[in-house]
Amino acid sequence: MRRCLSRAVFLMGMVSLGCASYSPPPPVASPEYLLRLESEADRGVQVSAVVLSDEESKRAFGANLARKGIQPIWLEVQNQEPQDYLLMLNSIDPQYFSPSEVAWTTRGFGEAGGDERIRFFLDQHIPLVIEKNSTGRGFVYTHRDPGGKAFGVSLVGDRDLRRFEFVQEVPGLKMDWMHVDFEDQYEPNEIRDLDLNGLRSYLEELPCCVLGGDQETAGDPLNIVVLGNGLHVLAVFVRQGWDMTETMNKGSVWRTIQSSVFGVKYRTSPVSPLYVFGRPQDVALQKTRGSVDRRNHLRLWRAPVTFQGEDVWVGQISRDIGVKLSSKTVVTHKIDPLIDEARFSLLMDMAVSQSLGRVGFVKGVGVSGGAAPRKNYTLDAYYTDGLRLVVFTSDSVVALDKIDWVDWEIPPGTGGYMATPVAPQE
Repeated sequence: MRRCLSRAVFLMGMVSLGCASYSPPPPVASPEYLLRLESEADRGVQVSAVVLSDEESKRAFGANLARKGIQPIWLEVQNQEPQDYLLMLNSIDPQYFSPSEVAWTTRGFGEAGGDERIRFFLDQHIPLVIEKNSTGRGFVYTHRDPGGKAFGVSLVGDRDLRRFEFVQEVPGLKMDWMHVDFEDQYEPNEIRDLDLNGLRSYLEELPCCVLGGDQETAGDPLNIVVLGNGLHVLAVFVRQGWDMTETMNKGSVWRTIQSSVFGVKYRTSPVSPLYVFGRPQDVALQKTRGSVDRRNHLRLWRAPVTFQGEDVWVGQISRDIGVKLSSKTVVTHKIDPLIDEARFSLLMDMAVSQSLGRVGFVKGVGVSGGAAPRKNYTLDAYYTDGLRLVVFTSDSVVALDKIDWVDWEIPPGTGGYMATPVAPQE
């Protein structure tokens, strides 16, 4: 009898839930998130954008989008030119969510009136065509990035492409770069602007390697240099699937352990601090596979020099291929000993992004061959041709066949630096 009554109550609840209809949240005249609005302009086109936090998203849409991994970006595109522009949503997020997808994913249990919910999310979406002499406003539904987000906005006109880059803090988790005061990092008289020959000399004279956690022992080689305006270089990486990393704390370390043990993907897992210029990395990014055990990751430090007014970021890149025990840190990642492969993968990423204006190689790392490999801070052996990759980012779109090569050094080719076969590594 009790079971029958319970079943009857359950069925009545289902009927009640099935009759529930969707009620959109009341509109807000001036949402608080608009106070963080940032704008970029190019001739007669201006793009303004702001990324919503989890709580702001919940209030704006009356649904917990963050729980479904969805993060809205509010955009305004002012087009004061005599041509229409098509907004390329995949430039903002290659796997963006459609309005209907968001509506269906966030619907309540037993909720009726799906069309009303879809219509609401569609009405909030920015128009895909920004007509001449008009302004388009609305949301784009992207994947959730806690703490900070870097993204680009591309607009295609009649044989014309406009591209805008944004790097924004999001209330919530803290990323590495948020702890750096870039404005006061150097005194104005400390920064030297270099010409091409001066840049080459400066990069060749840098130390071979980063320093490890003890700030004394040499670690991974300083094998990459990125030239570009401020933190906007991050957007170039993000377009190619790189993620910014969280600050290392108890929560992020625990999530890293879970990712390693259970094979859960953790896109923003922290990286350990390494040192150049007497400080830990200013920026860290990574590309993870199934878990944090296997990933490409890089660290960047802003140097006290510029090239024709653009920032110079020196850095280190390597590929993690697994985990191992370490006398330095108990457990650590095992890097690919053929470390130049990760450097080459970055070159391919930058080229495909169509943001690579010029590329060159300089000396400075020093050859580490098969007969005498060097070791990083956690005692992984590595082999390298001894060169640093130097990439010059471009604000304009650059096709693969239009990339300029700087007449500096020429890499010897894959494996050319290995005089003897690689010995098995424990």
